[in-house]
Amino acid sequence: MPTYLSLDASGVYALTSPGHFTEAVGRARELGFSDVITHWPRSAGPYAGNESALEAVAADMVAQRPAG
Repeated sequence: MPTYLSLDASGVYALTSPGHFTEAVGRARELGFSDVITHWPRSAGPYAGNESALEAVAADMVAQRPAG
């Protein structure tokens, strides 16, 4: 059964940097969550971030995906 965690509920935006996102996902995994959710980076407000962080995270996830 899937279990979801909104990474941004902690008050620190998950896509502040690729490293922060990776750490947050690791903690979620350790706690038993199967899936995580984050917000698309915005230019201002609580989810203010740079899309390059999202692009780096996505590229890393694709590179880690098993072949086939």
